[in-house]
Amino acid sequence: MKICAIISEYNPFHYGHLKHITDAKRQSGADAVMIILSGNFTQRGEPCILNKYVRARIALEAGADIVVQMPTAYATSTAEIFALAGVKIANSFENVTHLAFGCETSNTDLLMELAKFFANEPKEYKTRLKKYLDQGNSLVVSRQKAIEDLIKNDLVSFSEITEVSKILKQPNNILAIEYLKALIKTNSKITPVFTMRGDSDYLSEEVVGKNSSATAIRARLYKTGKVRKIKKLVPKFSYTLMKEEIKTFGLPDTALFNDLCMYALKMANKEDIKKVFDVSEGLENRFYEVSRNTKTLSDFLLSVKTKRYTFTRIKRIILGNLLNINAKLVKTIYDLQVLPFIKVLAFKNDNEELLKSVSANTNLIIRVNNVEKEQSDIYKELANLEDRANQVYSMLLRKNKAIPNYSPDLLTKSIKI
Repeated sequence: MKICAIISEYNPFHYGHLKHITDAKRQSGADAVMIILSGNFTQRGEPCILNKYVRARIALEAGADIVVQMPTAYATSTAEIFALAGVKIANSFENVTHLAFGCETSNTDLLMELAKFFANEPKEYKTRLKKYLDQGNSLVVSRQKAIEDLIKNDLVSFSEITEVSKILKQPNNILAIEYLKALIKTNSKITPVFTMRGDSDYLSEEVVGKNSSATAIRARLYKTGKVRKIKKLVPKFSYTLMKEEIKTFGLPDTALFNDLCMYALKMANKEDIKKVFDVSEGLENRFYEVSRNTKTLSDFLLSVKTKRYTFTRIKRIILGNLLNINAKLVKTIYDLQVLPFIKVLAFKNDNEELLKSVSANTNLIIRVNNVEKEQSDIYKELANLEDRANQVYSMLLRKNKAIPNYSPDLLTKSIKI
């Protein structure tokens, strides 16, 4: 059996995601689709609008056959860490033969050229990258400028030089390069499958019907507070499960989340902040001082942001501080050949052939008795972080309802670790 993997957040699941699953299965010729899904918090440092179990169920309705979770330590990190963790999870399964991801360009050869370049960063590139970072530019801008410098001085050559800068500005292309880079660095046998993004920009908040981005859908949902306002923007099955979940537990309380983040910042000392992943160049000092002179998270963000430190990077660090995601834990992904465990969020019970063929060279957690009795330190750290993330996420749900107990049902067999 051939399985095509897709790494995603589905926050929320929309028509573009449905097309992606359909295209991925068709282009790969795979017998089944595996979704590698982020947990209850996103790479942007925010709570997902639906918990991971509901998003996993929606993925099954969309045509996926099995959904496994990417640990929160990696799912809330940089594009490089996010991609590397996803690829290492995919590599763990003998039957995963393809990895499908979206991109804004049809020039996939150039994407591969860029991935090979970044996988082996030459000294000339590193020198220029540092120069632009030292000038206060963000990593994305610095990388683009460094490449442009090398091209201008004939120190590097690509098949389509004029397209390089444009490709490095587009978010899905950047993530696609990271997926390809991870496949290269892990000597993966998995074949990449490129699918084109729809008409709507990934970060656009403009509502354009069935082409609306997840960002636009979330914005409308939070602005109106009414699920019916997005009914035409997502597939029927996605809307039905979303409506049921939000009716019962509400949307995550972003005001409470912001207050929790601010409280954690005020309670942290400089050494605490310094231990969080992606804190560098004395950024802990800025966080410490600003947190003591601002009352709201929005004021904090505005005060800390610079052209080098983007809102997204700052929000990831803030979440890392709240959940106590230390840099050492995140960096373990570079050294791990395989993760100490992979948690299954959902699978199709009627696909016996899939369940028999799915095997991983690590502890595959489907039921309580799948949890290893002898657990390594990294196993415990990742599991404890999941527990903290789940507890904080539960706090953000409607208070007059019981905390959800996601016991096995017709669609899912899952456990809490």
